[in-house]
Amino acid sequence: MKFKVYKNKKQFKNEELYFNDQNIIFIFHGLFGRAKNWHSIALRISSIFDGTIIVFDLRNHGENEPSTEISYSIMVNDVYEFIKEKNINKFSIIGHSMGGKLGMLFTLLYPQFVKQLFVVDIAPVDYPREEVEIVDHLLKIDVKNCNSRKDVDVKLSNYINEKELRSFLLQNLNFNNGIYCWSLDLITIKMGMKYLRAFPIELISNISYIETFCIFGENSPYMNKKYKDKFKTLFTNLQFFKIKDAGHWLHVEKPEEFIKIISKKLI
Repeated sequence: MKFKVYKNKKQFKNEELYFNDQNIIFIFHGLFGRAKNWHSIALRISSIFDGTIIVFDLRNHGENEPSTEISYSIMVNDVYEFIKEKNINKFSIIGHSMGGKLGMLFTLLYPQFVKQLFVVDIAPVDYPREEVEIVDHLLKIDVKNCNSRKDVDVKLSNYINEKELRSFLLQNLNFNNGIYCWSLDLITIKMGMKYLRAFPIELISNISYIETFCIFGENSPYMNKKYKDKFKTLFTNLQFFKIKDAGHWLHVEKPEEFIKIISKKLI
């Protein structure tokens, strides 16, 4: 997995120096996200956290090579292989949306490695599939024949009205050798949506006692009483924090409030 490392308000290129740190946080982005999306948040956390922050590009996202498979169990194995390779024995996790589900599953399967878990606006449940997913909209656009980012945005606006969502998705647009392309492996993501919408409860045999915090947006459709109750059955040491007037991308919409919660609860 590709990753970026932050420490003491800086991003570092010589990452190998910091894997032996006693205080490490992993950050896992959401679906259609990438490590770069978390740059400003990672810098902010590194200013209050005496340790190292590692922000990942998850499978089929960001700077990773494309893969023909995607699921939470496969991504858990990606993380496991990473910590074994780097000899990392303990870390905290901040995971948003898809990254939150990855963080939850890893914690349930490998609690011995996890110090704290911060789950951002997602629950360990199966969410209903959309008749038409965002990935379907992205696949409709022939970006190779687009002349500019604005051209791609105009075409995408035929399917997605929300300008903020389009701007977020366009961060995955690369320009290589005079041709636009997505950094996302859209075909694999489309094939894996049934797994990414779900949560693989069948893989879990134990509940978690790890200190866990769920931070959610007041206006988000991803959290309700039913989902909270399910959360409590799997994570016994759990606290909920609601951020007012925020939706699913609460860390972008309300960064000050988000950082405040993180800073108060980080060990």
